[in-house]
Amino acid sequence: MFSRISLCFLFVISVSFALSAQSENEVRVNGRFLVDSVKIGELVPYSMTASYPSNLNLVFPDSTFSFAPFEFSKKKYFQTKTTDKVSFDSAVYYLTTFEIDSIQTLQLPAFQILEKDCTAVFAEIDTVFFKNLVTQKLDSIEAPALPLKTNTAYQNVKWLLDYPLLLAIGGVLLVAVIIVWIVFGKRIKAFFRKRRLSKNHEAFLNKFTSTVSQLSSDFSSKKAETTALLWKSYMEKLNEVPYTKFTSREIINKEKDERLGNALQLIDRMIYGGSSYAAESFDTLRSFANNQFNQKLKEINRG
Repeated sequence: MFSRISLCFLFVISVSFALSAQSENEVRVNGRFLVDSVKIGELVPYSMTASYPSNLNLVFPDSTFSFAPFEFSKKKYFQTKTTDKVSFDSAVYYLTTFEIDSIQTLQLPAFQILEKDCTAVFAEIDTVFFKNLVTQKLDSIEAPALPLKTNTAYQNVKWLLDYPLLLAIGGVLLVAVIIVWIVFGKRIKAFFRKRRLSKNHEAFLNKFTSTVSQLSSDFSSKKAETTALLWKSYMEKLNEVPYTKFTSREIINKEKDERLGNALQLIDRMIYGGSSYAAESFDTLRSFANNQFNQKLKEINRG
């Protein structure tokens, strides 16, 4: 690769030669590679010079220009020199190639800026040779002779989480949940509410039936009071009314159900008056609880 001293020396020689042979009205552009051969991906210097009347405006290609089959890497530009109304510009382009053609050419222009457009003045085509480092085609080598290494050991690869994909999936799921809740939210809430009510009602019936069965086989006023309190506790949760704090008369006045009133009065006589066990009173409590449960389900269905 050319050093800074080499480039400056080339610039001075080129200026001297161009100015000595240049007429005042002539635009002359020269371009050539500074090496004879190039390897793939290697920087190759290309020198470009131009001499022109000092009253003209001339520019060299920049990085946006197509240097095909080469690719632009960087550019070194030298300051304009003017002698006897003739200006001289010089630059060195550093290019790379990834083509494998044995001969590669390049022809660059300088642009003369006019009032309404510009004119391209091209240098002569220059050639560089591609240096192929592979001297033998792999297709011509037998498989046993290939310089390959076999390694069947497990290679641990770090697991990478695709955060953009995860966020996208999460966003889609969130939108889907919101849409489902807007459309089916009431139905979903009604479903879980009915499920909870049914579960509680089933648990009450099982416990109430078991308690009444024990009461019928071994009656006592204490057990009758416990059974009545079990019914009141369930009704309090079902209707959100403080039945456990109400007396039987207060419950009768609120519900205005004649059968329920008679049943509660009979149970009060069992608890406080020493009356004998009457199974139909507790059957009435169970029937009333079932009716209230079904009424609740209808209210939920109506929304």
